[in-house]
Amino acid sequence: MNSSHNQQHDNSQTIVNKTDEADAYCNRGLHRTYENNRWGAIQDYNQALQLNPSHIPTYLNRSLLRLELADYHGAIADCNAILKINPNYAEAYLNRGLAYLELDNYQKAMEDYNCALKINPNLAEVYFNRGLNRIALGEYQDAIADFTQAIEINPNYTQAYLNRGYTRLHLGENWGTIEDFDRALQLDSAASQAFFQEINYIFQDENNQEIDKNQQLIQGILIQGNLRYELGDYQSAINNYTEALNLDPNNIEAYNRRSTVRSAMGDYKGAIEDLEKATNICTIREQNLAQKASEPAQPTVNDYHQRGVNKLQKGDYYGAISEFNALLKINNKDATALTCRGFAHRRLGDNHKAIVDLQMAAKIFEERGDVKSAQEIVNTLKKLQ
Repeated sequence: MNSSHNQQHDNSQTIVNKTDEADAYCNRGLHRTYENNRWGAIQDYNQALQLNPSHIPTYLNRSLLRLELADYHGAIADCNAILKINPNYAEAYLNRGLAYLELDNYQKAMEDYNCALKINPNLAEVYFNRGLNRIALGEYQDAIADFTQAIEINPNYTQAYLNRGYTRLHLGENWGTIEDFDRALQLDSAASQAFFQEINYIFQDENNQEIDKNQQLIQGILIQGNLRYELGDYQSAINNYTEALNLDPNNIEAYNRRSTVRSAMGDYKGAIEDLEKATNICTIREQNLAQKASEPAQPTVNDYHQRGVNKLQKGDYYGAISEFNALLKINNKDATALTCRGFAHRRLGDNHKAIVDLQMAAKIFEERGDVKSAQEIVNTLKKLQ
């Protein structure tokens, strides 16, 4: 009798220990994710689930990591596993909805968001993501309603303000757009600047212009100025354009926009001054461009890469190595270049150099969270070693 009792106690203790170990691996995996060690995080999550195949926090964390890695089908599989264990786990519906949204399966995403809200109607993130889904479907008024609901739950939800403002812009609700963008800038200036860069193509003709963080802020200010001008609030528009010029005294768009507003207000002298300044800046830039055009162009990283790949394809392995050597002098952390150079060494029979390059490439891919590429290189290394 005592023997049976002791056996039951031992079994119970084993279960407790395995649960504790699964918790430990899950927590370490989450910590590794924060440190950007995604490959290590995946390994920890896998180990936790081997110890406890019903460990919901691990499935949830791994689904989020898989979303970051664009492994959307893997994220869906993790959420499915959670819902088999607990069909009322709202966060699993949320994460699966995110995966479906990324796969452009808007109907299934909508179904999952609705399920999550039936379970917990106070999840601001679900309303926010359902709003994004509705934008993709062209349901702008419903999207605004969802963003508004998210803001009611979380009044400091910066992304909800930004996306509601963006949606209002589509509907011509310019004043509402200004209010939302202003509030977002107050809450999180950096996130707002990044968002303005993303939607910059709406307000600029040059889509591929590279702009730093300061320029992102300037673009947001110009957007507000443009909207205020359209609303007839000329003085506020001028204030915005002047603020932009304080940050960037050579901003041609700000001078041109302010000139237009000054002309509308009857300040023709000020309008002409702004136009002259814009013209002078244009002239100087054209002269600089002409001077640069006369100088021999230096090969870029993309040039070296393309030439290296072309030589690999033609069997010119020494030539390919030379191109990738030049590229790696510019960026010695280019995992793709290391991989290509490793293959060139391999073709020339120099397995030692090939292994060194491929090991370095696998390490860099792993550090960046590109699990698939790292694993493919590891498989190649096994054949060489």
